Amino acid sequence: MIIASGQPGRPTIWHNINLSPKERRQLYGHATCSPRRPFVAGEWVSLEFTFTIGKTELGPGGQLALAWSWPLDWTDLQFEDPGGDGFTTVVTRPTHGRAPVAEIGLRYFRQGPFDPWQHHLELTVGRGQLAEGDKVILTCGNRAYGGRGWRVPTFRLRNLEFMVLIDPDRSDSWHRLPPVEGLSIVPGPPERLVVIAPDHGLVGETRTLTIRAEDRWGNASMPVHARPKVRELCEEPAGPLLELGEAVVCADPPVVHVPVRYKASGLTRLEVHLPDSDLSTQSNPVRIATEPPKWRRFWGDMHSGQSEVGCGVGSMAEHFTYARDAAGLQFITHQGNDHYVSRDLWDLTRTETENFHEPGRFITFLGCEWSAPTSDGGDRNVFYRHDEPRLRRSGRFFQEDEPDPEPDLTTAEPFLEAMRHEPVLINMHVGGRPTNLDWHAPEIERLAEIHSTHGTSEWFIKDALRRGYRVGITAGTDGITGRPGACHPGWRNNRNVRNGLTAVYAEELTRTGIWEALSARRCYATSGERIGLWFEVDGQPMGSLLTTAGDPLATIEVEGTAPLESIELLRDDRQICQWQLAGPSPAANERHRIRLLWQGTAQRGTARAQRVNWDGSLHLDRGMLHAVEAVNFHGGEDRVDQPSGDRVAWRNATAGNRAGLVLEIEGDEHTMCSFNAPPIRFSFPLAHVLKAPLVRETEGLDCRVAIGPAPDNDAPTRASLTFRDVDAPTGAQSYWVRVTQVDQAQAWSSPVYMSRI
Repeated sequence: MIIASGQPGRPTIWHNINLSPKERRQLYGHATCSPRRPFVAGEWVSLEFTFTIGKTELGPGGQLALAWSWPLDWTDLQFEDPGGDGFTTVVTRPTHGRAPVAEIGLRYFRQGPFDPWQHHLELTVGRGQLAEGDKVILTCGNRAYGGRGWRVPTFRLRNLEFMVLIDPDRSDSWHRLPPVEGLSIVPGPPERLVVIAPDHGLVGETRTLTIRAEDRWGNASMPVHARPKVRELCEEPAGPLLELGEAVVCADPPVVHVPVRYKASGLTRLEVHLPDSDLSTQSNPVRIATEPPKWRRFWGDMHSGQSEVGCGVGSMAEHFTYARDAAGLQFITHQGNDHYVSRDLWDLTRTETENFHEPGRFITFLGCEWSAPTSDGGDRNVFYRHDEPRLRRSGRFFQEDEPDPEPDLTTAEPFLEAMRHEPVLINMHVGGRPTNLDWHAPEIERLAEIHSTHGTSEWFIKDALRRGYRVGITAGTDGITGRPGACHPGWRNNRNVRNGLTAVYAEELTRTGIWEALSARRCYATSGERIGLWFEVDGQPMGSLLTTAGDPLATIEVEGTAPLESIELLRDDRQICQWQLAGPSPAANERHRIRLLWQGTAQRGTARAQRVNWDGSLHLDRGMLHAVEAVNFHGGEDRVDQPSGDRVAWRNATAGNRAGLVLEIEGDEHTMCSFNAPPIRFSFPLAHVLKAPLVRETEGLDCRVAIGPAPDNDAPTRASLTFRDVDAPTGAQSYWVRVTQVDQAQAWSSPVYMSRI
């Protein structure tokens, strides 16, 4: 049991487990919050916290703190602008008969020292005394002065908790009061529809179609009485391939499940419409076979993130339930940062992992994230083939009543040496503390991450390939908001983009089957869409090692979730062939469709380090804007303003991914366009970009703006391609594939590792 927490050399929080809640209230005081009601994700509120002082009095320098955990993306608080958002005030109310003598100073910490409750307000007695029974009233987002208030976190949460602390002598030794509980966050109205179909089926099987409505912030938000309308869109052959059962509305998480029986072989999709709304969408492609193939495709997340076991929110049971029932995942691990995981919490992780394991339906692997600073090795996602009572941590941000005797392994060298011969696999991680590739154990480090909610990180994969590492490519969530496999970045306080997914080709949906596929690197990554991808070289699938004396023959099969724009074959870190599948949109009525695409990463590191702000505008001289369409916007605050004749403005950010606008412009050879965003400003003639794309580079990793004719939305959704590399050099090389759809969703195959003699 944890008795105290806090990073070494930083403030200590004493949890006072030896005291009952009543005893803590009497000794240290307590706090309440008003209003006490469920909040809608992202709404603006004014919250009043009332601290009542206990027997421990506060003199000059004495402190109170109100803290909330790191994932909670409340907007910032401030004390200077009464009419601005987040304006915060404090007053004191002494017990009856006493004069108000205490003065309180306020400080706000966006990233404070109470890990993982980094967000907090610190209240310090500057002069006077707070005695037993005195009250301190703190109003966060005080609307009395004209501001909008304080914005609620953007994700659904059953228990929205605030931690209350007291440090009477300013010793950085804080005591934890009973928490402020009884608050919750509920989803807003649905604004987007997502449909997930099991995509590798056999005739005669019955599987489950998952229909998820999402609010502005990506929370599951299916109305209680919803009965979505589902119809089949056959691609080959014509005629129904599926038989739909009766829809089942799930309350928690709020989604709809529809049983689907596969009647005949072929390729099909499903179209879903939500009645009484304008929401409709199509599922991923569904491939149905009469005989079991050698390998079937399954979807999962080997870096799904963490719950309250770690630095996330929600219970571990909620974590697994959401992944299975709302995100439609088929395999998963839970990856709590090890420095938060006590022996009790590790035992809980082991228990819940087994509780949710269901061969043939939902495969769970025991997991944890070794979380050293990058200089000491960086984050590494460890998952275990079997149950494991020992946890090799990078460090501990806690003290236990009965300390776990397992020694910490604080740097990569002893950690990898200890794990090298264990039944584990390690997924090298990009996000918070990127894996330091200077250390590598090829026997167990067989996977590397290209995409998560931190961003798209091709640079990480290319670095690994340049070093000669043989890794399978994965994508995941790395989430902290309780939505593994279906996570969104909110307003980008902590994350940048929607999560990715990993697909594997396995013999069966069991631990043995998934483990073998991942060990063989027979996997690929997507930016979150269930794009079908098969890649082989000389008949050997992605992940393989082979030797040849001939010219390698690459074979690529793609089934997209949207029209395909391009497919690229890479050798090591260089493109050697590109198929452009989407031609330019035709002009109509003297109106031209052009596309602006911006992309890039500011620098390697965590989400904030990677983020590039592209808030900007486009202005036309001698031209007119008629329509604007956003491309691949992820955040709840991303938006495009309605064009005002000759100008359009937008809000957006990237972290390695691509985003932009499709514009319908009326103009001629005299029309000039001016692009203005923080990374770059430039002008260009409309006539030039209608003839050939214009690319402008700027500072950062692959930061650029590309402008040219908008691609045709009638491009094919499927492709079957081959390429023989007659220029292949001798020696070792890797071949891999990048797929990009018109909507800028992407997929990346694991490489085939070739030795050419």
